[in-house]
Amino acid sequence: MGVVTRARAKRGRSDQADGEEQEPPPNGGGGVGGDDLISLLPDAILGSIISLLPTVQGARTQILSSRWRHLWRSAPLNLEVSSGVGPINKAVVSRILSEHKGVARRFSVSPFIIAADSAILDGLLQSPALDNLQELAFSFLACIWPSPLMPHSALRFSSTLRVAKFSSCRFPDDAAHQVHFPKLQHLALGSVIISEDSLHAMLAGCPALDKFVFSKAGLQMPPSALHLPSTLRVAKFGSCQFPEAMACQVHFPNLQQLVLESVTISEGSLLAMLSGCPSLIILTLDNCSGFRQFRINSLKLKHVEMYFRIFDEHRLQELIVENAPCLERLHHRGPYQDIMCISIISAPKLEILGRLTDNIYRLELGSTVFKGLHDVTMATVMRTVKVLTLRLDDLIRDVIFNFMKCFPCMEELCIQTHIDLCLPHTAMENRQRYYSRDLFECLDHHLKKLWIGYYSGERPHVAFAEFFVLNASVLESLVLNVHPYKRVSDQWIENQRRQLQLENRASIRAQIDFSFEKCFSYVNDV
Repeated sequence: MGVVTRARAKRGRSDQADGEEQEPPPNGGGGVGGDDLISLLPDAILGSIISLLPTVQGARTQILSSRWRHLWRSAPLNLEVSSGVGPINKAVVSRILSEHKGVARRFSVSPFIIAADSAILDGLLQSPALDNLQELAFSFLACIWPSPLMPHSALRFSSTLRVAKFSSCRFPDDAAHQVHFPKLQHLALGSVIISEDSLHAMLAGCPALDKFVFSKAGLQMPPSALHLPSTLRVAKFGSCQFPEAMACQVHFPNLQQLVLESVTISEGSLLAMLSGCPSLIILTLDNCSGFRQFRINSLKLKHVEMYFRIFDEHRLQELIVENAPCLERLHHRGPYQDIMCISIISAPKLEILGRLTDNIYRLELGSTVFKGLHDVTMATVMRTVKVLTLRLDDLIRDVIFNFMKCFPCMEELCIQTHIDLCLPHTAMENRQRYYSRDLFECLDHHLKKLWIGYYSGERPHVAFAEFFVLNASVLESLVLNVHPYKRVSDQWIENQRRQLQLENRASIRAQIDFSFEKCFSYVNDV
């Protein structure tokens, strides 16, 4: 059975138009939209397509037609068992495994099914249907102590596994030295109790490892977690303390993405670790502590993401980009009371910068110095920056104008303001009508998207948004994000549109939308 190409289908329709009697497609059906060409594909290909769907959606393909009815039971099985798919229990899972005729490709079971009972998991993993399994993921309940022992049956797939994710369990110490994972590419160990020797032996038996995820629930990271194969390209370490003595021994020659989440690490260890990653492209520091200054010197680093949820005197206070010739995205998001100093000395390809707050102590962009966001000494123009995100108390145009002068080619501007903004001096600032000529490049040629979070609809906000409606010549999208708790009516929105003078907008393509999503969900999608 072959694939019907467009040319063949076209010839068939042409023959039918000439009056020739057309045979119905074998094992297929004609729908309202024309020939059902996909049903003409071989069973093996259709089975592979079905296997890419979530379990429930894959099972539902049986109702499409008689041609599809038998495919689900013989397609490669991707069985993901969680608490959200109805009354699933051990008996149901066992029945699926025993009755399914296709090979098992992926098996994932949540703690809501196995709880803390190793015997339940062991019974499921012993099923012959799981022979040659490629992906295995399971987690016991995290609140159980002591953690349940991982059944030895979980290791019987070691020769075929490509993805293994184990969580909240104890690794059997007598098994690690006997196991070899020649095809394993992705290994995730979350709160797994494992000895130093077993972890070392396990990682040594993964010659093809591409991604490694490791978290230790507040404990010190074992040194063997850093003895990884040179094939590794993605690494994520979470909820642990970085061993000081191991920093200089880190060497990941091909690592391209590194994520540190809730990791305590000293400034020296962080710099040493990054020095051991010469191919690093993406770095994420999520709620990490132990260092107050971070210097970026990397020839290949492109994206740097930093998130800090609470104010902590032991975390980052000074960021210095000394030499980053490939850096394109620098995104920092911390608590509003952040008083960081940021200095960007050399980042000639920087395109996305944020999130800057008006509590920032000092911002240096080449020779341009912002003391706060109001006292500016302008000397440097960065034409590469296309996206800027800000967190401001007041929507004061002069602050925005300074950034437009510094980033004349800015295309997207995202501003989160304060929920209860209605300050008299803001309104005064936004009534000023004199604008210098060096603003015109950004307004006339580049600014296409403006997003304002926590838009209040009060006069200061209206005046701020109105300026861009009337002066941004190439504006395509203005999104006014109203706080979800603010109750507004259709009449309120229409009144806002009138106040913004949309009929006089500078860009005929400009679309003005009101959204009610959580603040900065838009920025995260940039």
